[in-house]
Amino acid sequence: MSAHDLAQIRECVAHGDRAAALQLVRVAMDREEIVARDAVELMLAVRQGSPDVVAEAVEAMECGVPGTYRYVPKPDHALD
Repeated sequence: MSAHDLAQIRECVAHGDRAAALQLVRVAMDREEIVARDAVELMLAVRQGSPDVVAEAVEAMECGVPGTYRYVPKPDHALD
């Protein structure tokens, strides 16, 4: 993915426009700028993660090491 697209994703999430960020990831996947597995993980982070989680995922993509992060949603309740 281009650095410009990644910066836009980070900015969209920071401003609360997750739908726009998701669209950017979809377009990049359609253009084959990002492999499907990494796109799905980035989409999960964008959709359900905090802005910090999204920033971490974007930073991994910027460093050229996609797939090194794994987004794991945290449960809303604790299991006893």
